[in-house]
Amino acid sequence: MNDIRLAWRNIWRNKRRTLLTAASIFLAIFLALIVRSLQIGWFDNLTNIVVQSYSGHIQIHKKGYWDDRDINNSIEFNDSLTSLVNTAKNVDKTVPRLEYFALSSFGKQTKGVLLSGTDPSQEDALTHLSAKVVNGKYLDHAGNGILVAEGLASFLELKTGDSLVLLGQGFHGQSAAGKFPVSGILHFPSPQLNNQMVYMNLATAQDFFSAGNRITSLSVTLKNPDEIDNTQAELKAKTPGGNYEIMRWDEMMVEIMQQLKVKTAGGMIIIAILYMIVGFGIFGTVIMMTNERSREFGVIVSVGMQKSRLATILTLEMLFIGLTGIISGVAVALPIMIYFYLNPLRLWGNMAQAFISYGIEPLMPLALKPGFILSNVVIVLAIVAVTCIYPVRRIFKLRVAEALHK
Repeated sequence: MNDIRLAWRNIWRNKRRTLLTAASIFLAIFLALIVRSLQIGWFDNLTNIVVQSYSGHIQIHKKGYWDDRDINNSIEFNDSLTSLVNTAKNVDKTVPRLEYFALSSFGKQTKGVLLSGTDPSQEDALTHLSAKVVNGKYLDHAGNGILVAEGLASFLELKTGDSLVLLGQGFHGQSAAGKFPVSGILHFPSPQLNNQMVYMNLATAQDFFSAGNRITSLSVTLKNPDEIDNTQAELKAKTPGGNYEIMRWDEMMVEIMQQLKVKTAGGMIIIAILYMIVGFGIFGTVIMMTNERSREFGVIVSVGMQKSRLATILTLEMLFIGLTGIISGVAVALPIMIYFYLNPLRLWGNMAQAFISYGIEPLMPLALKPGFILSNVVIVLAIVAVTCIYPVRRIFKLRVAEALHK
């Protein structure tokens, strides 16, 4: 306890030096936490949006479908497939879909569309599709009404209550034609989706494409997304004869993942450079402090203090300075992280347009995870510990006579 009290008093003998060193540590931990919080928050937000807007955490389809998304590469939606998925422990929700292209026509206007047949209640549980209805009503299981994206409806000069003619090619080349009443209009943030999407319930789509009980994909959401690899492996092990392809969302969204890795790597480089600068700054301060106190160390050792005890006190001094900077940095960064976690930053300009082009709302929430906060604290403490090596070595190599004459 005496050593602790002595170390605490020593660091405040030169307040300017102590505050400058603590300020550099404060800046390092503060900036590192904010940058990592932005990175992790952006990644988590992107994951949630991709999962909730379309794919789910995992998608099951026929082997080869992702490369050739033809209706003939569909699979039968039977009890065997349902049992395969539902017996997996980590599975939360499933959404069966039958998706294929068709030609839409209303009045004198025609346009190609992506037709998605889905289970209305299961789709809404995953993607919250009903919240995107800006006019009319959502799908029901019994009727043959359809939902049309807002941009497509504007192009076709279509409104709720009108009937849209759809033409296409069904399963095994059968003709597909039908006239469907428009139940509602949808709005998507992505221009691509907003200009081509048409939704109908799964049974109506299966009848339109003459596809029987077939689907093109089964989207799966998980109770614990961190266990996605284990769940994927479990589902693959249950797949009979390798007829199905079980893909994670990041395997399907390769372009997004590549951009994410580039941005994450850039952020990590910035943090590494920041820690290097701070490390050298702390080391420079330690060298200056050690040289200034050489005579003091010589006097203390000459009156009987063991070098090991002096080294311990000096290490405690550096630890106190490091903790002062760390605690203040975390204390300032944490309220900012909490605020922007609850109130995400809204992006603008080119960055916002890039988000919108992927169907992502241009928001940048900060993450709140104890793991990355603790890891940054440990890194800074490790830097402080490494800088302690120099003064400790100087103390053990100290020659009292030389130190007293400085």
